[in-house]
Order: sequence, then structure tokens, then C-alpha cells
Amino acid sequence: MIFNETIEDDMSALESYLIEVWDVVVDYDPMSLDEYWIDDGVITINDTRTRQEQLFILLHEAGHVVLRGREDFQLMCPDHGAHKVEILKEEILAWEEARRIAALLQISLGDEWNRHVRQAIVKYVHWVRT
Repeated sequence: MIFNETIEDDMSALESYLIEVWDVVVDYDPMSLDEYWIDDGVITINDTRTRQEQLFILLHEAGHVVLRGREDFQLMCPDHGAHKVEILKEEILAWEEARRIAALLQISLGDEWNRHVRQAIVKYVHWVRT
């Protein structure tokens, strides 16, 4: 695969991967939640963020797509949705899967990626504690 030189190329490669491999489309809208709608086969991305943030969020949501597509997902997250800790676990696993997807598509992440992931996980940890 050719190295993606810009964020727009990265977004395009990721969108193509989602459509071709997972039959999932991406919808950008300023009123959207950043979420994977499994029953609809759609990832919605709030497009009021920077393109870099949108890329990171899309990678994360693609991580959910891959996780949910695994045969062992129920074994990995047996009480998903029932307990906050299981939701936190899936969120962390989705970030890890996102990193693998980025490597597969030759998307360069850089230091900003690590900061973004840490901030996202910290928000979920605070949510679990409430």
C-alpha cells in the first residue's frame, strides 16, 4: 500500500477500508455523535473538530467495528453494556485496535495521537468512577 502523505489521504484510505472490508460507511455532520451504529453499519463523526481529531476518532470507531466483528468479542467483553468497567475495557481495546488499523493502512500517528488517546481514556476512567 502507498504511504498516505496527508490527513485527507489517510481519511480516504480509512473510509475505503471500512466500506470494502466491513461494509461500514462514514457520515460527517456537525450535529453527530462520534459513534459506531452497529445495526446501521454507519460511523458518525462530528465534523466541527479538526481533521486530525476526526482522523483519530474515526480510527477509534473503526477499532470498535473490528472488535465487534470478531467471533470472540463476547468472550472479550462478556457483560458489555451491563457494567461500566466492560465499556471501559472495550474503549481501551478499540484504541489498541485503532493503532493496528493505522499500521495496516500506513497512517502515521505521531505524538499527538498518544495525547489524544490518553485524554479519551481519562474521560472514561472518570465516568466509570462516578
